[in-house]
Amino acid sequence: MSDGLISEHHVARTRRRCRLIVLLDAAERAAITPLESSRLHAFAYLADVLSPVWNLPPFDGKILKIEGGPHYPELQEELDHLVVMGLVEVSDLRYVSRGLNGSRLQGRYALNFDSDHLDPLLAAIGAHAETTPYDPDDARVHEFLVELAGALATLPNDEIDRATSFDATYRSEGPGENVIDFGAWVNFPRVANSTWRTADRFHNFMPEGASLTQGEKLYLYASYLARVAHG
Repeated sequence: MSDGLISEHHVARTRRRCRLIVLLDAAERAAITPLESSRLHAFAYLADVLSPVWNLPPFDGKILKIEGGPHYPELQEELDHLVVMGLVEVSDLRYVSRGLNGSRLQGRYALNFDSDHLDPLLAAIGAHAETTPYDPDDARVHEFLVELAGALATLPNDEIDRATSFDATYRSEGPGENVIDFGAWVNFPRVANSTWRTADRFHNFMPEGASLTQGEKLYLYASYLARVAHG
């Protein structure tokens, strides 16, 4: 592997690890930790699919739709590394069935606040309002994830991953729709992203002259998921 590819691979791994830490920090603030593996992946998926609500690009390029809800293999690999590094705690490890996709190791994850390295890392990646992050955009990403985690916290904790399977994009059916291509949304998000269209449509039901904030759209979408899941 060339130096350029090694460097690119290292950057990608670092970005995934930082993403996981911010996801878990947002979940901590919403009091929904420790998160089951499946719920953490559901949170990551909804962050991708709802990112246009916050005028942010999706983090991932593609995800394969599988039985049991979204799963990011590379993100899970980095999550395991964070456990080994002492930045994340895991409990209740066990194997669970994923239907036709076999069995998978499942656990409950949360940040390890006893780690001396965690607090400065959170500050560097935008999770501390009083500290300037290395990348100014990281503060916006963290704000978005905290708001989304708060919206998901309105669902019973054991229904977060289940409700995601009823997401407007994830449950769509049609030729070639077994893969969700987030990258295809960059130029034409309204056309390709059913989830964003659904969240954006809530303003049609508002009284004349009223509007919805970005955060309110996330909360309404979480409520929509709960209704569809129980419909």
